[in-house]
Amino acid sequence: MTPRAVRARADAFAALLAAAALVLAAARPARAGSEEFSTFSVEAQEEDDESTIDHLLARPPREWAREWERAPLAVRTSQACLTSGQWLDQTELKLRAPLGRSAFFGLDLAQERDDQVDYQYLDFSFHFPTRLGTAVGMFRPFHDKSRQDFAFMWDVGSDTSAFQLRLVAGLEDMFNNLWAFRQSRVGGVSEPYLRHPYEPGLRMVVRRPWLRAEVGGRYLTPGTKRLSALGNPGVTSLAKLWGTRAWASVETRALGLDWEVRSTNHQAASSEAPVAQPKPDNRDFRRQWTIETAASRRLTPRFTAELRWLYQERTQIHAPPFGPRTFAGVDRVLQAEGRWRPNQRLAMRLGAMVDRITITQTGAPSPVVLPTYGTRKESRAYLGLIARFGRVSVQGVEGFELDHEPYEVTLWHDKGFLQLQSTF
Repeated sequence: MTPRAVRARADAFAALLAAAALVLAAARPARAGSEEFSTFSVEAQEEDDESTIDHLLARPPREWAREWERAPLAVRTSQACLTSGQWLDQTELKLRAPLGRSAFFGLDLAQERDDQVDYQYLDFSFHFPTRLGTAVGMFRPFHDKSRQDFAFMWDVGSDTSAFQLRLVAGLEDMFNNLWAFRQSRVGGVSEPYLRHPYEPGLRMVVRRPWLRAEVGGRYLTPGTKRLSALGNPGVTSLAKLWGTRAWASVETRALGLDWEVRSTNHQAASSEAPVAQPKPDNRDFRRQWTIETAASRRLTPRFTAELRWLYQERTQIHAPPFGPRTFAGVDRVLQAEGRWRPNQRLAMRLGAMVDRITITQTGAPSPVVLPTYGTRKESRAYLGLIARFGRVSVQGVEGFELDHEPYEVTLWHDKGFLQLQSTF
């Protein structure tokens, strides 16, 4: 193909893409119940130069986890400052009510809005115990009928048992071109599936007095949609999405230390191109995985010391026409902390952390790519206070800047963090 023909084809593709964008841009929400993958980005985290250590300090204290697992009625939330204009907001709520002698109704809210993902799930579930386990039916409502999700689950054990297993068969966007259902509207756009996605998953937990181990994952099978504005089917494009999310963790006590090892892997790939010219398809692949380990020891009845190390890799690859372009980031975090607990209702945290970040980019920047702070070192000291009032636990953390930043820092302030958990 001659250079002139290549340029002509690229211009034609750009024109088709622009036309589709103009028609479809009105009221384009995050896709269906798969926001956990469609909104996932690793490049967006570069808007916050300290994103990784911010997410670490946004975690609730580990000692709150057992109370959360065992409580049938509970809420917990984490708020954190990411940038001068954005918060990290992670909230979970769970409620349980009896349906009869052993069956019960469940309501679960999961909300995560930060620089990694942006989704909110409100799940209504019905649990029916049997001799072999508990059968569960769940639905997740949305304003657009086509986005409503359903799932069938099988539970063995519970949040308080020595062994717990959950198997999930998820039906994404059930009313969108699945069997006899034909509802495909999402806002002002028609998004019928040509290939319908499903989301199988599992979670397994083993609990012993000296051990807690967990492994789990979800797989969003590849889905394909035909996108067109309502009333204007002449401008159409094909959109594809798939993703996976997996995690594993082990907590145990050995050699006089409390050990913790955990790993996560989150990846997704999407593409969108006009039907009239399916290639290049603007494929966007992103992946983020971590390995983390920590060791802590109670040095006195009231004082505990902990050392934590985290390694994280982030990759995002853009295909033409916005590519070819690649982004790769590596975080290496070392964190040391001391915790003093004068009584059961109060604790103080004092620590420091350093993140050595390596950024590698290839290809020309495009208008859709956020700027990056590049290869750098981010250091922070912090002071935290944990308090309990009745059934309500609260933690506040203040960060202290240890680096010379390219932006203005007020005195020593380097972001604030707040966590709250309560049972009912």
